[in-house]
Amino acid sequence: RKARVECIKEYGAVCAGCGFDFGKKYGKIGEGFIHVHHKVPLSNINNEYKLNPITDLIPVCANCHAMIHQTQPVMSIEELKKCIESEDQVIPFLTIQLIGIH
Repeated sequence: RKARVECIKEYGAVCAGCGFDFGKKYGKIGEGFIHVHHKVPLSNINNEYKLNPITDLIPVCANCHAMIHQTQPVMSIEELKKCIESEDQVIPFLTIQLIGIH
């Protein structure tokens, strides 16, 4: 929890992927709300791993967080931004498998 607070303090409660701000959209009820994404998947972390909330965590909205986890391995923030900016939504630079497509 402390790491989450430090991450948000550093970056703000604004999505690093798309710029969405829950506070601006929903007012007081949304102020400070944001998901925090682990850049290094928790499944890859062992007991000796020391979390750095500034370099290892990044604030993202729920939609961007879900899309990051739609690929295996998970998309980086940079790859997500390229996907968002792409006119045809095709990600030719990603050579990864999509998962959970319905």
